[in-house]
Amino acid sequence: MTDFLPIFVGYFSSMEIVVRYYNTAVEMYGPIGLGLMGALIVLFIIQMRYYLGLFRRLPSFKINSQRDSREAAGSISVVVVMGDDYLWVENNLPALLAQDYDPFEVIVVYVGNNGEFSDTLEAISVSEPRFRVSCVRQHALFPISNKMAINIGVKAARYDNIVLTTPDAHPTSHRWLALMAKGFAKGEIVIGYCGLEPSRGLADKIIRSSRMFSSLLYLTAAIRRRPYRGTIYNMGFARELYFAHKGFGHLNLNLGEDDLFMQQIVTCDNFSIVMHPKATVRQTRWGGLGWWLGECRLRNHAYPFYPFRVKWFIGLEAASRLLFFATAAATAVMMPLEVKIGAGVAVVLRFLVVVMQMNRVARRLGEQRLMPLYFLNDLFEPLLEIGVVVSRIVKPIREVWR
Repeated sequence: MTDFLPIFVGYFSSMEIVVRYYNTAVEMYGPIGLGLMGALIVLFIIQMRYYLGLFRRLPSFKINSQRDSREAAGSISVVVVMGDDYLWVENNLPALLAQDYDPFEVIVVYVGNNGEFSDTLEAISVSEPRFRVSCVRQHALFPISNKMAINIGVKAARYDNIVLTTPDAHPTSHRWLALMAKGFAKGEIVIGYCGLEPSRGLADKIIRSSRMFSSLLYLTAAIRRRPYRGTIYNMGFARELYFAHKGFGHLNLNLGEDDLFMQQIVTCDNFSIVMHPKATVRQTRWGGLGWWLGECRLRNHAYPFYPFRVKWFIGLEAASRLLFFATAAATAVMMPLEVKIGAGVAVVLRFLVVVMQMNRVARRLGEQRLMPLYFLNDLFEPLLEIGVVVSRIVKPIREVWR
């Protein structure tokens, strides 16, 4: 018993010191001040968990590090659903047919009533053996959804590995399909990256930064073996897996071909990730910030169907970032000089970590000239996400539902 007496004495002495320091801190800063400082520390730790812990794995990720392996990828069918688009025929189709991989085919599912355009596609299929077309008439009373059209393309495919892309996206190199094929050698589902076509101006930097960060979230989740989405502009799956799950789910929604479908078929070990500047595709941007907000609002209609773990992963980063800035601002207004300096140091340190990690991510994904203005996305994206969610709840887009 006497052996434990010094331990008890030391414990209570330590507690007395802690209580004394606590009372002194309360006298100096008050309960609200202590709460602000404690919240700032906790939120800073959460942010560092994301940027120094989770996000740091993406720039150094290698496809060879993935655990599971299948036989060689073999043949690939690229499926594209489109309407009347002569520019795609002139600009994007040659980039698809010029891929340095063999064998592959490009299947276009044309949904429309333009006989001249369908004849153009048929003529290309005659002269180009790797190009095939399926024409489907669009009816006003019974419209063909994108999911139905993709299903037609999957059934028409000659090969077992399917890669999806869209008419407004184009590969950045001739090696795109070859690198996606390496993904099929590792899993039945291949998750790729799609950035936006670079342009000029402030809106371009904000929009591309937002796309890069949202992609960072789902790619990081996949690296952690907790995938929840891909991108319809650049993703692949085994046809056998598609039919085993009876195709797309959520048929009452005119979206979800990439995220909700991925959640339907993916497991922790049946997918692979392909990240390389030459394995990316670029989407054409059809407008400025207004167009981008509309895109975000549309995609967000699938968010309520996400699993809770995914909502937590996405929401915790955005919420902790917003609250961190708000707490730092409140500290700068309400607290004494020494605490203001501490809060400023935390903000600057976090910003340096964010710039460092996002610069590495940008290089890995082939994004250029984003870092000088990335702080705008860092500051305002949580507010954008809140606005998108509120907009979906208050004024949902009716065309989302069939």
